[in-house]
Amino acid sequence: MEFKVEDVLFAPVAANGAVEQIVRRLGEAIGAGVLLPGDRLPAEAELARRLRVAPMSVRHALAALRQEGYLETRRGRGGGSFVKDTAIEQLRSAAEPWDLDRLNELTDWRRAVSGEAAALAAQRATTADVDALWTHDHVAQEVTAHPTRYRTCDARFHVLIAEVSRSRRLVAAEMQLQEELSTLIAPVPGAELVRVTSGRGHAPIVRSIQQGREDAARECVLAHVEATRDWLIGLHLGGVDASGPAVNSAR
Repeated sequence: MEFKVEDVLFAPVAANGAVEQIVRRLGEAIGAGVLLPGDRLPAEAELARRLRVAPMSVRHALAALRQEGYLETRRGRGGGSFVKDTAIEQLRSAAEPWDLDRLNELTDWRRAVSGEAAALAAQRATTADVDALWTHDHVAQEVTAHPTRYRTCDARFHVLIAEVSRSRRLVAAEMQLQEELSTLIAPVPGAELVRVTSGRGHAPIVRSIQQGREDAARECVLAHVEATRDWLIGLHLGGVDASGPAVNSAR
């Protein structure tokens, strides 16, 4: 079934705890690169309709996100609620202390979610899907000198793979884990300079998806996930060059 990641982002939420769910979902979307700085959210009434909640719940959720520094309100013609330019930096400043156990658990989750998403993407990707993946890979390589933009591109790349898998649940799970990965990366010294994810990991994944090789796509993701984990541990311990190896990831 064809769908866009926005269909998952704005899917209905449960009535109980609606405000907290909306705040969490939009926050995850920012951390996962689905909502970018400068993006405009739908109007409150439209959000309420799509999320199937009371307009007041949306209003309270947006107010909470503004207070936390993720959104801003612009008045007048073309106004509304926008993702702040400093939203990603705010996410980083709110990051929890480094936790190796948390990284290991997140790595296990990534193996299950991202690995299966890649295998399904290899089975279901269209030519347009593959072109979009290559585009995201190339953009990520171009912004490695810009830490915030790079992390956003990296996260969005993985969410796009889940989108290509045609599984709404995998998209939702990938958004959640990419947001958590962003907060986990933030406290690690030098992590903003890691280039292994675009240089070493992305191109083989896209190539396997393009060739329709499900097992290879899964294995490439698993290798990529392990490399990211090992690299972050090395950075945390201070034993790895933060700039990473220069790896040719040409198409």
